[in-house]
Amino acid sequence: MADNDDLLHDNHAGPLVEESLLLGIAVVTVSIVIAVILQATGWAQDVVTSLLQLLENSWSDFTGLVP
Repeated sequence: MADNDDLLHDNHAGPLVEESLLLGIAVVTVSIVIAVILQATGWAQDVVTSLLQLLENSWSDFTGLVP
C-alpha cells in the first residue's frame, strides 16, 4: 500500500497538466466566441441583404408607376 500512497501524493506533473487544460479551455472558448460572431454577422448580413432587396423592389415598383 505504500506504493499507492506515493502515487496519490505525487504531483510533479500537476502544473503541466493544469496549464494544458487551461490552454485547451481557452482554445475552445475562443472557437465558440468566433463561431458566435461569425453567425451573428452572417445573420446581420442576411437582414441587410433582405432590406436592400426590399428597397430595390419598392423603388422599381415606384418607378414603374411613373409614366
